[in-house]
Amino acid sequence: MDVSYILDNLNDEQRKAVTSEKQHLMVLAGAGSGKTRVLVHKVAWEVEALQKNPAAIMAVTFTNKAAAEMRSRIEELLQSPAMDLWLEPSTG
Repeated sequence: MDVSYILDNLNDEQRKAVTSEKQHLMVLAGAGSGKTRVLVHKVAWEVEALQKNPAAIMAVTFTNKAAAEMRSRIEELLQSPAMDLWLEPSTG
């Protein structure tokens, strides 16, 4: 299965984060540097390239709006609904 489309349009640092084999990953970077892009592509990578169950993936963001935007981007990238994905705003 060709999953190269997931890595297209990412710079080297973003690609490194997306393909990292670490179980837990924290992305720290300045505004406008592509953090959301990395998270969206990381989820897509886990589902498509590594065949992870979307129900086993949890992504946390700060607002309902950001969570909805990320879900939309993930669904667009995967070309399918991400119903089982845990994508929630932080409560703290």
